[in-house]
Amino acid sequence: MLTATEKRFIKYWEEQRTGGRVKYYLLYILLGTFIATLVLSFLTQVLGLGLPENLVFIVIGSFCIVTIATVLTWGVNEKKFKGIIQREIREGMRRDEAEGN
Repeated sequence: MLTATEKRFIKYWEEQRTGGRVKYYLLYILLGTFIATLVLSFLTQVLGLGLPENLVFIVIGSFCIVTIATVLTWGVNEKKFKGIIQREIREGMRRDEAEGN
């Protein structure tokens, strides 16, 4: 039986994966890199580390961090989604066998 949390996750993940992995990666990597660059630039200014000479490193670092996070998130969510679906299929088959006897 699905819990409310699992139902929400399944609905959320089905919406996220409709465009496929490439569209998911493009959206979250590009948007995430932009946001992470802004955040890291702000932090370097607050900490007094100097922005102009570090901007290239900030953008590259942001891209790398966000790319890794996006790929890992896709993998974890896909594994969780498939696990829930497989569990429900197995439980359904057990119920069918129990009712058939």
